[in-house]
Amino acid sequence: MNMTQDSQIIKESYCSITSDVFKFLPKKDLPFSLHRMNSSSGKFSPITVPGKVIVSALKQTIINDCDRGLIFIKCSDITECKSFLAANLKIVIRDIADSIPEHDLASIIIEGLKLSAATIYVDSVKINFKEFHETLCAVGELLHDNPELIWLMMPLLATNHSLVNKSVSSGIIGSAVILLGRDSRPDINVFLDAFCALVLCDIGLCNLPEFVLGKEFCLTLDEQKRIRQHPITSVELLSITESLSKTTLRAILEHHERMDGSGYPRGVSNEHLSWLGKLCGAVDSFVAMTMERPGKKRIPTVAALKILYRESTQYDPNIIYALEKVTYKE
Repeated sequence: MNMTQDSQIIKESYCSITSDVFKFLPKKDLPFSLHRMNSSSGKFSPITVPGKVIVSALKQTIINDCDRGLIFIKCSDITECKSFLAANLKIVIRDIADSIPEHDLASIIIEGLKLSAATIYVDSVKINFKEFHETLCAVGELLHDNPELIWLMMPLLATNHSLVNKSVSSGIIGSAVILLGRDSRPDINVFLDAFCALVLCDIGLCNLPEFVLGKEFCLTLDEQKRIRQHPITSVELLSITESLSKTTLRAILEHHERMDGSGYPRGVSNEHLSWLGKLCGAVDSFVAMTMERPGKKRIPTVAALKILYRESTQYDPNIIYALEKVTYKE
């Protein structure tokens, strides 16, 4: 085998890792081997043994070799370390996204977004928002540069309802509309504003019990009021972070408004709504319909799209058409 063929196999079979990636991998019971590339021959050899502790002296050697671009994992072993990669998504995107096979990268991003979203939807906005926002922007920049990756991510979206699952689904499906469903692609800053709005629309619901969010009927008057107030609560909560643009905050406030003025919290109509607010509203409704809740089966994609088309006085038909282009496959 000549060197060109050999290099091609190496490129296809291995994923390089950086010292920052190595630092978050477990040093005890690592379920796969790390490999070192011989810089002269291009050949690989394992330098760790699966399940064995990586001792201090070897750790430093590996870190030094990572900095020289000589440490790799087999692409077939990525599944074994997916949980570690997802938990450190910002580093993964910055350092090694280009060397991870796309189908693995799509899965890592979805799981990483869920973990990151849980830190604010389940834990604390105040404590965790800065790290979450940095991770979200890193994902947004990657998707803006590689929109075709979204096609691999959409089949991996969860269909069971939770605030975290809904936020991730809204972000990815909304990104598909913006980057794949329309004739032109916005610049990166416009897209990041939209991506943040799509993911964060429901943050104002994070203090409501899960059983309330799962209800379809029989909400108490207090529960109804709190749910209808959540766009305002979301904006109030997010304004404290001082991290989001006015465009993003406006869209979050508007995501339950409707073009005919029948929405909430302010009941404003079409001419007073931003395009991004209309997009967030359409995507939010579509995702809510196509997710399963206790006592409520998910509505199939085609049926959900038909409902949105029928309610053309409430939703922008051009947005629904773009939504159809990215969600409906014959």
